[in-house]
Amino acid sequence: MGRTHNKESTFARVADHLGYVDKQDITECLKAILAAQRDHGNREVRANARLKYLVHTLGVDKFRKLVESYMGSKMKAFVPLPEWKAVDWLGWHEQGDGEMFVGIHVPQGRVIDANGIKYRTAIRAIVDKFNTDTRLTANQNVVLCGIKKSDMAEVDAILSSNGVKPIQEVDMMTRQSIACPAFPLCGLAQAEAERRMPDFNARMNALMTKMGMPGEYFIQRMTGCPNGCARPYMAELAWVGQGPDLYQLWLGGSHNLDGRTGFAFRDKVKQSDMEATVEPILYMWKTQRSSNAERFGDFLHRAGKDAIQSFCETYVPGTAFANPTVEPGPSLGELLAMSKDSARSGKSVRLTTGPRKQQVRVSDELHTMLKDASEKNSEAISDLVERLLVKGLV
Repeated sequence: MGRTHNKESTFARVADHLGYVDKQDITECLKAILAAQRDHGNREVRANARLKYLVHTLGVDKFRKLVESYMGSKMKAFVPLPEWKAVDWLGWHEQGDGEMFVGIHVPQGRVIDANGIKYRTAIRAIVDKFNTDTRLTANQNVVLCGIKKSDMAEVDAILSSNGVKPIQEVDMMTRQSIACPAFPLCGLAQAEAERRMPDFNARMNALMTKMGMPGEYFIQRMTGCPNGCARPYMAELAWVGQGPDLYQLWLGGSHNLDGRTGFAFRDKVKQSDMEATVEPILYMWKTQRSSNAERFGDFLHRAGKDAIQSFCETYVPGTAFANPTVEPGPSLGELLAMSKDSARSGKSVRLTTGPRKQQVRVSDELHTMLKDASEKNSEAISDLVERLLVKGLV
């Protein structure tokens, strides 16, 4: 994930499939990869002394041949893996041997007693009493394993008495977000992260509720510098520290974090400008996604940076909160009749009151009908209106 701001020779990069080796050959394969990096990696520039840059420079096929030359044998073709799905394993789960494990959400991974929630006290009490096998997850949470079903209620009581919320009471935006430590613990930090993330989660939830999207969420990450310790470049939306109280905004990663990086969208965003910066982006997702099931990151990846930038440049602040029923409009039947008349005459129907097709003014009844039709056809309302009225297709 590591990169450096304003240095194009550094970049985040996801892994490539290299090949398959039998279990007994894995050690020799790993030694060959290390030897290839040792002998051919960039030993002159520290910022580029990473295996990912060697793979990028050579390409996967040439890198594979290089590794095979050290192995003394060829690798087998890559064996497809089962479909990947990111699971956070929070809450209670059976572990397969008759016992249970519980995943405890720990905001930003900080196991402390603070603000009325005693994570440290609760976890220590459970571990001491039930001798659990304790694991730390890549999402900064704690998993306690080997708990008898008969002890589940007592474990829940310990957590509750120390103020730790059941996972069902943690909103999904918070549950899926992580941040690096940043200030004051990291000498590389350029901006806050761990201490800023809770506020960004709360503000993002409030903004989406105000936009009529309560409960919807996406993978949000934050780091204090471009080294990417919280894996921001794979998130659907991420904030990367770029200076005191300044962040670079990244968009378009995957909800499942399964194989692509996003793209840098905007530089030096002040934390106080967070809502104004993401408002048009969220509104574009809300009004133009292919269906309500299209994830935020998938939509942004499909739309592309240029289209998002163009939308943001023409967006009128506050449009996402405006009442769509400013003026009563014609009935759906009247609109369709207008469409037929315009198609016969060869004239086009002017739908918008401005340069953007999202600003059609309609009645409550018509808006509900259009919304139902758009969901039924998995089609954005704006596209549905254009198809019906401009092209005269009914």
